[in-house]
Amino acid sequence: MIELRQLHQFVAVAEELNFRRAALRLHMSQPPLSNAIKRIEEAVGKPLFDRGRRHVRLTPVGEIFLREARRTLAQAAHGMSLAQRASDETAGSIRLSFVASAALGPLPDLVLLFRKEYPGVEVLLDSDTTGGQLQALRRGASDIALIVAPLQDSKGLVVDHFREEKIVIALPSSHPLASRKSIQLSQVAGESFISFPFSAGPGFESVFLAACQRAGFFPNVVQEVSQMVTKIMLVASGVGVALVPDSFAAMKMPHVTYVPVLEGRRPLRYSLAFATQVRRDNPLVESFLQLASSGKPRSLSA
Repeated sequence: MIELRQLHQFVAVAEELNFRRAALRLHMSQPPLSNAIKRIEEAVGKPLFDRGRRHVRLTPVGEIFLREARRTLAQAAHGMSLAQRASDETAGSIRLSFVASAALGPLPDLVLLFRKEYPGVEVLLDSDTTGGQLQALRRGASDIALIVAPLQDSKGLVVDHFREEKIVIALPSSHPLASRKSIQLSQVAGESFISFPFSAGPGFESVFLAACQRAGFFPNVVQEVSQMVTKIMLVASGVGVALVPDSFAAMKMPHVTYVPVLEGRRPLRYSLAFATQVRRDNPLVESFLQLASSGKPRSLSA
């Protein structure tokens, strides 16, 4: 097992490309440093440096090892900083990923409230598709994923319903239905649709396909894109029409009109949910979920 001390030694040599200068920088003599680098290379199983009489260079393996060593040292320093700041249970960090529609809707207020309740906690945010979020969640790169439900595969995960969101259809402004106050999905059965790849947005696509089936047709999908903004841009370009979250109606784009979609008299909706691993190692996850379910500010009410 390579220790952090050894990583510091390796990084010093890699940055100086000179064992004497690296030894001075580390306040140690050169022979022990050379031996330390040899032990690291033995552990890795490949040379990290190309040593010549007048030069020291990183090998390709050494370049990769340097990048990962820096990341490891940075993460260790970050963890140490959090531990030193943690005087009680309200300190630490939480990693939250989310679908883009949530950023235009309920999420900012919720994060603001959480930060007010837990001022010592560092909240790390990242946006991705539902598919990308689930991959990050399963490999431990995030603590909570705000996704579109339902999930096709929730093995190893806990899914907590958050709220319902309305769906609108993005139409070219010149479309005959663009002036309507609302439409039934059956009225656009013959249109060309822009959609998500199922792997990227399984929840939203499930809602889309099920709604089309209930309306009595299977959609003619002419293009799949992994971002809602790209969907809307393609509508503006006349490629087709697209179902999008109502929150995106706030994103004005030339040549695009948003019209609410109804099923009978009720708005077509989709569900936002929080996904977490079954084993919640971070106690702040439970605090965040409790706040989301019972402590939402008035502006977050569905």
